Amino acid sequence: MKIPLILVSSGRFMDTLSISRRQSELYAACLSAAGGAGVLYSGASAAALADRCDGLLLAGGGDLHPARYGQACACNRLCLDPVRDEEEEALFHAFFARGKPVLGICRGIQAINVFLGGTLHQHVDGHAGCCHPIHCTGWLAERFGAGMMVNSYHHQTTDRIAAGLVAVAHAPDGTAEALIHPSAPLLGVQWHPERMVPSICEDVTYANHLPLFDWLCSHC
Repeated sequence: MKIPLILVSSGRFMDTLSISRRQSELYAACLSAAGGAGVLYSGASAAALADRCDGLLLAGGGDLHPARYGQACACNRLCLDPVRDEEEEALFHAFFARGKPVLGICRGIQAINVFLGGTLHQHVDGHAGCCHPIHCTGWLAERFGAGMMVNSYHHQTTDRIAAGLVAVAHAPDGTAEALIHPSAPLLGVQWHPERMVPSICEDVTYANHLPLFDWLCSHC
C-alpha cells in the first residue's frame, strides 16, 4: 500500500554559518500515526514538489507580513519572514491547483486565508499560551462534537474570511478557529492538533486530534 508523502513547511533560522530549516517533530509523529510520511521543505520548485508529494501541511510559525493582505505593519510584536511567506504561497497554490489536500495549522490557517484573498487581525489578546473552548459546526462537529477545548499559541487571527472558505469553529470571542473549503480538500485550524494526540503530546487531557491528520492522509 502506498504511503502518502506529505510536504511539511518549515521555518528559517539564521545559525552561525548559514540559514537552517526547522520544524517540530510532532508533525512527523502525527503523520506517521495517520499512515503518512512527512518530509521537511528545504527549498526547490513548488511545482516539482507538488507533482511529487501527495499533500501539503502548512505548519505553525511566525507571522505573515501584512503587505500580503494589503496592510502596513501596525503591531510591534510581529515576527516576520517574507521569504517563507513567498515560498508557502507558491507551495499552496501549486498543491491547490492540482487538487491535492492542504492542512493548515495555526500560522497555516492564516496563510490559507490570506493566500485566497482574506485578511488578518495583526494582534489580539487572550489567545497566546492558553486553552479555551470552541464551538464547532458542520464537518468539524461531525467528528469532534459541538464543543471542545483546544490549545492556543497565536496572537493573530483571521479577520475577513476569503471567498470560498467557510468557518466551522469559533472561539467565545467570535474568532474563526477552523476554515474549510466546501468542494476542495482544504482545511485549516487555528490550534495545534499535533499537541493534542495521546502518546505523542497532550496539551488537553482526553483530547485526540489525530483525525485531522487522518483527513490529510486519506485525501491523498
